[in-house]
Amino acid sequence: MARQIPRSITDAAGLSATLSDDDEPPAGPTLRERKKAKTRVALVEVSQRLFARRGYTVTTLEDISAEVDITTQTLLRYFDSKAQLALAPMTAPLEELERSLRADDRSVDTLSMWRLYVKIEAEEAVNPSETTMATYVANLRAYREWVDKDPALVASLSSVERWLEEVLATAMAHDAGVESDDLHSTLVAALLVAGRRAVWDRWLARGRDTDSLVDDQLAVVDYAAGSLGPLPAVER
Repeated sequence: MARQIPRSITDAAGLSATLSDDDEPPAGPTLRERKKAKTRVALVEVSQRLFARRGYTVTTLEDISAEVDITTQTLLRYFDSKAQLALAPMTAPLEELERSLRADDRSVDTLSMWRLYVKIEAEEAVNPSETTMATYVANLRAYREWVDKDPALVASLSSVERWLEEVLATAMAHDAGVESDDLHSTLVAALLVAGRRAVWDRWLARGRDTDSLVDDQLAVVDYAAGSLGPLPAVER
């Protein structure tokens, strides 16, 4: 459900830290790292295409491995299961968001960064800029039908949402200078995640024929901020 963002969330918002003249530029990826990244991208692209063409249930890890010209054992070094691979277009950008929220030099509050995130992913769903993302969005309606038939996919989806709630709650608690298990932050995070899912479900159920996805996602964030809102940040 999330955009395959070619740059980080912080870059998209103009929030990333810049190097000073005295800083050393980060070293580039090694050849081995570039090959691994290329294989990972290929696995996601091929799997999404096969899921769309054959269906999630019928497509096997062996099918995907053969198309990428690697062994199934190698595939499992990248993704633990077919369910994890199916959800990769959603989880990869969320992992980037987590890294941005955990950055020591972050200067933007969590709710503002989350608002930017849901805006970007909704815009990308309505008008995909990447082939993989377009295929993933096309698969989403089918996933809603498959998910109840595949316990692994059910578990993976639930796990992603629990993890996302924890990431947001921890980040908001950090903003306020309170303990990471702060109840207020936990409740706001749960509302944000559940609201995001509800908007997606309604959009998919309507056949993606409505232009309200972006506005509805932003309305959820505004409702959470207005009804519960973040705790006031403490002076540091």
